[in-house]
Amino acid sequence: MPAEAVSTTQPDVLNQTLYIADNLNLLRSIDNETVDLICTDPPFDKNDTFIGKLQIPLTDEELDFEQALLARWSIKNEYEADRAQIVWPDTERAEAKFKDIWKWDTDVHEDWVNRIETDFEGVAWTIEAARATHGEERAAYLTYMAIRIIEMKRILKHTGSLYLHCDPTASHYLKAVMDGIFGEENFRNEIVWRIGWVSGFKTQKRGWIRNHDTILYYVKSKEATKKFNKEYISYPEGYVRRDGKAPTGKGIPIEDTWNCSSTDILDSIMIKSFSREKTGYPTQKPVALAERIVKASSDPGDLVFDPFAGCAYVPVAAERNGRKWIACDISPRAFTILRRQLHKFEYAIEGEQGLGQQTFLTGKDIILRSPYELPKRTDEDPEPAITIQPLTERKYKVPASIIPEREMLKILLEMSGYMAWCCGFANRNSNGEIIRTTNNFHLDHIDPKSRDGSNQIINRAPMCPTHNIRKGKRRILLDEYRKEIAIAGELMVDSIEDLISLPEALQKSLDEYTRWRAGGQKSLDMS
Repeated sequence: MPAEAVSTTQPDVLNQTLYIADNLNLLRSIDNETVDLICTDPPFDKNDTFIGKLQIPLTDEELDFEQALLARWSIKNEYEADRAQIVWPDTERAEAKFKDIWKWDTDVHEDWVNRIETDFEGVAWTIEAARATHGEERAAYLTYMAIRIIEMKRILKHTGSLYLHCDPTASHYLKAVMDGIFGEENFRNEIVWRIGWVSGFKTQKRGWIRNHDTILYYVKSKEATKKFNKEYISYPEGYVRRDGKAPTGKGIPIEDTWNCSSTDILDSIMIKSFSREKTGYPTQKPVALAERIVKASSDPGDLVFDPFAGCAYVPVAAERNGRKWIACDISPRAFTILRRQLHKFEYAIEGEQGLGQQTFLTGKDIILRSPYELPKRTDEDPEPAITIQPLTERKYKVPASIIPEREMLKILLEMSGYMAWCCGFANRNSNGEIIRTTNNFHLDHIDPKSRDGSNQIINRAPMCPTHNIRKGKRRILLDEYRKEIAIAGELMVDSIEDLISLPEALQKSLDEYTRWRAGGQKSLDMS
């Protein structure tokens, strides 16, 4: 399909629209209380890059369309795609790639951290707990998700719902993040979806075989629960009650454990090995899964949104059930997948093998939008307690500091002889000799962020875990905190004077900062 054939209606249209963009930019562009249902399958923090073989290789027409589309958006290479915050599609006809690896220094924007710490302190604590337990990679992932979940809640109507797909990798932290944003009282269900037999399960030698994912179901308010459309499974043929009478009513109410077994004739949600639905994406979810959610938590004509729409299962489910929909993905290849899937389900016959030459027809006009064609906010925020930042141009991969966190910690510890700046704690051998390692140290602020302290090295200090955790989010300067520690008799040295001099450390840190700014070190400042 030539690029000119894509619908060119106004950018603020919110129906049958696929945005190729960073979904945070799109979320921040949508008015308050616009969406009825968000159903999404985001990254899981698997620390891996998923590469799948498309079930049907891209045709010449599809490849040409992708390139023509990007050229129309003035995106001519991978660097320009990065600047637009989208993915440059590979030119292979059989591959689909998805990166699920997270780094604090390259994937977290400082304004995200500031927003979370200012408006959702409990969420900030959850992220810090994940950092202490799992490291900065988990903290980076949760920060990425939290800032988007904040916006998802904002754009939901008061009768709206959010279903977020996850797995045991980080589901416990995601639930704590969502409790902190939506309120624990607005949590409704943890849905267990049996994902079926997939490659690798039968060869697992030890432990229980993991065979389920989790879907976290939250509502914007209790009004959403009143809108819920209870679903039922039909009674099996020949079913009779214990008293011998024929059953009455709508059927068996669906519980919060959903099956994916081909042997369960009552409740099977799966993509069979021979199904026309298969795309080849390794993390694809079945349209039937989204249809259950769409029918339960929205009504015909409602607006459904999927911010991570690579496999297109949510917009297809919404289209098939008379809902409006918008979708977002960072890869232009999402358009090809969406178009293919809409066609499959327009003429779907379960079990039919092969797609022939009709893959490319859908009978639907998809409105396709670039990273530069986002909706325009027209509302005023009705919730003054929450600070909504206006949509502004963001720099590409702006790190919280020009010096990576691990390198910063090492530099600062070298200044103090690998002793904590709060109390003089150090890792030591049995003979008392200091071990020169960054293990068991936290990075904190000399002037707290609540008092406008920056994340740069000139305002950072290595702390022992005990005192850093106890300090928490208190608006206290490091030199004042040292006095508290001394009074409590918790110094690991004879006196405060034996700790590193903060004015001297400030000067050395400033020198180090200047060297990085001048390019004396390998800088991550990519602005």
